[in-house]
Amino acid sequence: MSATSEQSDALREVVALARRHGLSAEDIAAALGESSTPEAESHWRSVIVRVLGYLGGTFVFAGIGVFIALQWDNLNSAARVIVTLGPGISALILGLLAAREERFSKASTPLLLVAAALEPTGMLVAFREFGTGGDWHWASLITSGTMALQFTAVFANMRRSTALFLVVLFATSFFWTAFDLLDFDGNVIALLVGGSLLLAAIGIDRSGRGDITPVMYFFGAIGFLYGFFDEVKRTPLELTFLAAAAAFVYLATILRTRTLLFVATLAILSYTGYYTGEHFADSVGWPLALIGFGIFMIAMSAAAFRIDRDYVRRAR
Repeated sequence: MSATSEQSDALREVVALARRHGLSAEDIAAALGESSTPEAESHWRSVIVRVLGYLGGTFVFAGIGVFIALQWDNLNSAARVIVTLGPGISALILGLLAAREERFSKASTPLLLVAAALEPTGMLVAFREFGTGGDWHWASLITSGTMALQFTAVFANMRRSTALFLVVLFATSFFWTAFDLLDFDGNVIALLVGGSLLLAAIGIDRSGRGDITPVMYFFGAIGFLYGFFDEVKRTPLELTFLAAAAAFVYLATILRTRTLLFVATLAILSYTGYYTGEHFADSVGWPLALIGFGIFMIAMSAAAFRIDRDYVRRAR
């Protein structure tokens, strides 16, 4: 019998004994004198370095903000623009450079976020200091549109989810301001922007960048349901809001997103409380009817699960 065959037999015996007695790989390594402590120490060292780096960056950002606030009254118009817009552009350039180096790639995300905070601030300060007055919508449109285009170019260069999220953020601000400038009704704006955010979140989710979609699902669903409720409130179509919220529960199940499910459930509970206060404030039978309806829905859910398990899956 060869040495390789003997080693294979020995390994099988070791695995069988480990499973029989519930031993882990760490227990076996410790018994052999090969502890995994160095790897653990390396992991914790990496965590500490990362935490200290984030804290250091936070304090630097806070120091810049405090310095600008203390010296603001002593600065002229050009200096105010430079101290706000300049650090934002610098952070953007550093973020792009950091993304090219593997060692500094993790620093690109906070740098992009700093740029996204400082650059529009600097642009708005420039409009305030050098502008001649006029409608604030135009300053907001130019700022958000410029930032959306800039981060679109950044995303095309870096292919980072953070840049894509910032594109969606500034594009949402741009269209909300544009609709307000066109004197759209607030409910219509909420419906359009909220629905657009939901569609964008679904598309981004399917592209494999689901790490940025929970925030989009949250605000998109809230905006859409808020606008929809205000449109149908105290009209014959008011109960369609409950149907819309239930449709969001179905959509959350299909998309497998807990954020959308949370918003839809919260909308149903909020509307139930509102409807009870409006029409059944002193009725005891209404809560009992809600409980009975809820039990009926749970039973229907169990039946649907059983049908899917026993018939649909078997047919597939």
